[in-house]
Amino acid sequence: MKVDHAAIALNMTTNAHHFELIETMRADSQGQIPLLVGHLQRLQASALGLGFNWPGRVAVEQAIQTALLNRATSTESARVRLLMTPNGELHITTTPLPALQTRPLVALAPLTLDSHELLLQHKTTHRPWYDQTAQWLAAHHDFFDLIFVNERAELCEGSRSNIYIKQDKDWVTPPLACGLLGGVMREHLLSTHQVREAVLTRADFEQPAASLRLSNGLRGWFDVLRTESLFPGRDFP
Repeated sequence: MKVDHAAIALNMTTNAHHFELIETMRADSQGQIPLLVGHLQRLQASALGLGFNWPGRVAVEQAIQTALLNRATSTESARVRLLMTPNGELHITTTPLPALQTRPLVALAPLTLDSHELLLQHKTTHRPWYDQTAQWLAAHHDFFDLIFVNERAELCEGSRSNIYIKQDKDWVTPPLACGLLGGVMREHLLSTHQVREAVLTRADFEQPAASLRLSNGLRGWFDVLRTESLFPGRDFP
């Protein structure tokens, strides 16, 4: 699949005429969402920061609980997807969450991100810089994600995860200033001192002995295996 790098426009200051906020959450077999507080905090911060009508935390929690009570089966973990429109309307769906494959693959993406794009720090439906990756991942099930770098060759994030590299005894993840979303699991790992922030580069990712992990609010924090990267400037295979 060919990527028109000029058309995707690495100038991420795009005309997003309409988009919605997203939260993707994991509910356990008891209908509990372990990271719910973090999801609600991020949703509220984005709503207020982007000028959305915030319906209030109680209303959002009640809508989530109603969706969980109405799901077809409650004996397995579920993927809970929340969409919020600019006027504060909520749309919530739940689907069964299949098990994650053992040590999925990860590689570098061929597209460079602009670290100054403010929407990278909000989880929205307007994510054109990840469209090609989403299509590619849908056809390559051994890969969990592709990792993006910015204009300074610093690691940013994956299209649906944050990245971590072990340096000495510490797990390290890029700071928000590199151009990435503050993932809910990432924030949990930082607040519990399981990881620390530091700038990571493509060279760090390419170290043969590097230990890599990804995280997101749906799958937690897990090991991945690096494979041949799709370096910036190359096309998707």
